[in-house]
Amino acid sequence: MSHSDGKIIPSPFIRGLSPYKTSAAESGSVLKLDTNEGPYPSKSLIDELVSEGVDVIRSYPDIHELESLLAGMLGIDASRLIVTAGADDALERSIRSVLSPGKELILPVPTFEMLERFATLAGADIREVEWTQASYPLDAVLNAVTDSTAMICVVTPNNPTGLTATAEDVETLSMKLPGVMILVDLAYTEFADEDMSLRVLELPNVIITRTLSKAWGLAGLRVGYAAGSERYIRWLRAAGQPYPVSTPSARLASRALRTGVESMRLFCDRVRKERHSLIQLLKKAGVKVLPSGGNFVFARFDNAGKVRSSLRDRGILVRIFPGQKYLEDSMRISLPGNEDDFTRLTRALEDILSI
Repeated sequence: MSHSDGKIIPSPFIRGLSPYKTSAAESGSVLKLDTNEGPYPSKSLIDELVSEGVDVIRSYPDIHELESLLAGMLGIDASRLIVTAGADDALERSIRSVLSPGKELILPVPTFEMLERFATLAGADIREVEWTQASYPLDAVLNAVTDSTAMICVVTPNNPTGLTATAEDVETLSMKLPGVMILVDLAYTEFADEDMSLRVLELPNVIITRTLSKAWGLAGLRVGYAAGSERYIRWLRAAGQPYPVSTPSARLASRALRTGVESMRLFCDRVRKERHSLIQLLKKAGVKVLPSGGNFVFARFDNAGKVRSSLRDRGILVRIFPGQKYLEDSMRISLPGNEDDFTRLTRALEDILSI
């Protein structure tokens, strides 16, 4: 065998993909409203971790307690749940468990951009369905199904638009397409008017994914999870590494679940109030705003780049999507869930938009 040219060829599934870009850390009194991060957790979490000594970084993680706590919150057996390295890992494992070359994913767009990437890396085909109106495009999704369709993604509340599907939408998909996996991404469900987790977990062909990164304020721990039938969860365990999170992450997450439920709910209540107020403020300025179920508001401006720059000059970071289909001149503004920070945001917008 000869390899005289010395060239190594990448997998055909990775060609054309660019590395995912994350924003650099900002210093100073910057108000970061561009990454949908949640509240600041209690410092007592870190204090307790330090008190456990160096074994917490020496030992491989035992995630059984964490999985039991999460399963208990959902009212299911722990065999039906898997902890993952953030919800991203849960989504990728789910996709790799079902999709392969020759199979097809139906993906309402715009949506979380990693879903397309994960499906591409699995070698699957992607059939996009536009979702830019308030209601989930149920009929369009059903009409897009072919003999090759193996999975449909339902991201609700959707990122970056904040639009929501209903449990009835998922039930219809499940009933009409029993041979198709319905992957329901619920990363922002704590902020929505409806948490469909328990209801859709009763369906035979559904996997849900959730995270502690948003409502719980633990994005740095990278703790997510997936739930479904015991059979599907076995697939997901086989599709990834045996130690998805670190020992510090597992222990901090477990303590947060044991002690922080009430503070998490209060934060989500605060975010919902801010969401309503911000939507009303933007509408008053003549800005087109979509209804949102997330911890953010999605709006379209005549010049989103100019508004973003003006906010940045005031030390406030928000997310825009230049060059992305369906997202031109749009902006996603995370809600801080904090009275002082929200006042800072609204006063800046009132000044920029001359309200």
